[in-house]
Amino acid sequence: MKNTLAIIGSAMLLGSFGMPAPLAAHGDAAEKPDIPDDYPSYAFVCPDGGYESGCDEMTLENAVSLEGADQAAFTTRCLYQTAADCSVISSGRIQRAGIEQVLDWQLLQLQPSDGPAAEMIVLAQVEGDDQQLLISRQVDGYFDPPFVARDGDGRFLLHVPARNRGLGNADILLFTSGHGWNWTTAALVTNQVDRLLPVGFSVASPISFNLREASAFALVRRDDDAGCCATGGVVNIDFEQGDFTLDVAGIGFTETTPVGETLRAGPQGEGSESE
Repeated sequence: MKNTLAIIGSAMLLGSFGMPAPLAAHGDAAEKPDIPDDYPSYAFVCPDGGYESGCDEMTLENAVSLEGADQAAFTTRCLYQTAADCSVISSGRIQRAGIEQVLDWQLLQLQPSDGPAAEMIVLAQVEGDDQQLLISRQVDGYFDPPFVARDGDGRFLLHVPARNRGLGNADILLFTSGHGWNWTTAALVTNQVDRLLPVGFSVASPISFNLREASAFALVRRDDDAGCCATGGVVNIDFEQGDFTLDVAGIGFTETTPVGETLRAGPQGEGSESE
């Protein structure tokens, strides 16, 4: 394999709650066409109990009831009001450093009447008797428990790992500096990094986040790669958290160029072929 290295500069990842800020063009990325800011649908099991029966994410949020939901309720009660079978598979509480504010969360398994099971996370901020719903998201796959990647220095960053079947990352990154909450997702990070990669290259999901080190990496595919394989190389992503933003401080793209023939073979060495 022959390697070349390209470093591309900083860009704003998120300007306000849920809205990506525009990016300045850098180097070869200036020639790339605009990449749409896709917001994948995360509404799978609807309040009526059906699978993709016409609800959207706002409908899901409105169907979450926090009334009387103390810590025990997050552990034992499905807070999503749905006719589908709903059970709590895990729950927890996150105490923020130095302030009287906690985050309660629950992971739910949802079995609709007419489709495959899905998972859902409900996460709320609790301050005394006041509760604020921060996340209510479903995936056609699974969530891992949320964990704190940064706290105690005036910045707070929560990582919610998630995966959609066949679609790669569905991670949620929730952050604040004490002036309200903002969030972004793996899909939005992918779109932003795609704009910074040279023409003909794009991120291959999943992105592997290491937010305790303010970094991530992913494989890179060429536009003509087969769906199974990414041959473009590796991109390393550096993040910087501001008062209201989580910025892509820079990326390092190491291109790998195949040389010679690509040989493929079955488990027993049968069916070998070359390209």
